[in-house]
Amino acid sequence: MQTSDEVKKILTRIISEALGTVNMAVYTWKDGIPISYVAPSQSEAEFMSVAVAAAVGALESLSDVLSSKVKRIDIELENKEHILISTFDGSILALNTAPKPNLGLIHLILRKYEKQIKEKGGIGLAGNP
Repeated sequence: MQTSDEVKKILTRIISEALGTVNMAVYTWKDGIPISYVAPSQSEAEFMSVAVAAAVGALESLSDVLSSKVKRIDIELENKEHILISTFDGSILALNTAPKPNLGLIHLILRKYEKQIKEKGGIGLAGNP
C-alpha cells in the first residue's frame, strides 16, 4: 500500500470521528505540495495545501523571534468555520471544519492521530521525507 493511501485512511478516520464537523483534511509538505487529502475536489485540497503552507511559513518567522516553534494554529473564519493546523518537522496537517465545531473533540482527535500520520506520511520537504 502506498504511503498516501495509508495517510488517506487516517484522514478519513479523523473526519469520521469528528462526527460531521470536519469537511476536509489535508496532509501536506511545508512547501505546499499535498501528500494526501480527503476533500470535495483535488483543486480545493491543493489550494488548502498552498494556503496553509503560506500561513505556517509566515507564523514560523514570528516564532523565530519568540524562540519557540509553531505547533498548532486555529483560524476562525467569518462564517464560524475553522481551519485547524498541526505542524510537524517539514509537514502540515490541516482540517477545515463546519461552522461552530466542537473544537475540544477535534483537538482530542488530532492528538490521537498525529503520531500515526507522521509515521505513515513522513516529514520533510517533497522528495526528501
